[in-house]
Amino acid sequence: MLLLTLGPTGSVRADEPAPVASPTPAAPTDDAFAEELRALGRTIELDKHLLGSVEVGRGFRFNNPYRLATQLSADPRSVSLTDAYADVGAGITFGPPDGLQHGGALHASFAITGVPQAVLTPTYLVAYRGPRAFLGYGRLGPSFVLTPDPTLGLEVAGGFAWFFTGKIAIAGEVVVDVYYGAGTHDVAIATYPIVSGQLGLLFDQELLP
Repeated sequence: MLLLTLGPTGSVRADEPAPVASPTPAAPTDDAFAEELRALGRTIELDKHLLGSVEVGRGFRFNNPYRLATQLSADPRSVSLTDAYADVGAGITFGPPDGLQHGGALHASFAITGVPQAVLTPTYLVAYRGPRAFLGYGRLGPSFVLTPDPTLGLEVAGGFAWFFTGKIAIAGEVVVDVYYGAGTHDVAIATYPIVSGQLGLLFDQELLP
C-alpha cells in the first residue's frame, strides 16, 4: 500500500482524490446594499385602509305631522325624538399615510326600539389622518329606507375617531338626513329632516403593499 505524506501528521491514499473545498458564498455587492437602503427609505405615496364601525345612536326629527312618539312640544312641526338605532358600517380609503384619503363606505342602520326599520346608505368617504392617533372623516350619499315604508333621502355625516390601540378607536358621528315621506293636508310630499348622534367603535386595517 503506497502512502503519500502530507506533512508531519497527515497522509492520504494515492488512489483517492484529494478533498474539494466548499465554495465560499459571494459577499453582497455595494449595489445590493444600495438597493436595500433605497427600499427601506422609499416613501409610501398610496396607503390603503379597510374601515369598519359599530355604533348606537338616536336623533331629533324636525317635522312631526303625525305626532310620532316622544314629541317634544304641541306643534306638529316641532322636534321629536327618533327611536334608538344601531349602525354598522364598512369602507375603504386610499391616499397618503398622513394626509387626506378618499374612498367609499356602506352603512346599514336598524331600529332597536319602537317600529322595526332598516336603512341602507352608500356614501362617498373622505378621511384625514394626521401624525397623532386621531382620524377625522366625512360622508355624503343617498339613503334608502327599506322598511317599513320604502322611501329615499340624502345623508351627510361627519365624525372622529381616537385610536387607543393600533387598530381600534372610539368613534363618534353627527348625521344629518332629509327623507321624503307621505303627504299631509298642507303639502303633497313631506320632507323630514333628522339630526342624529351616534357613538361606538371603529376598526382600521391597513393594507400593506
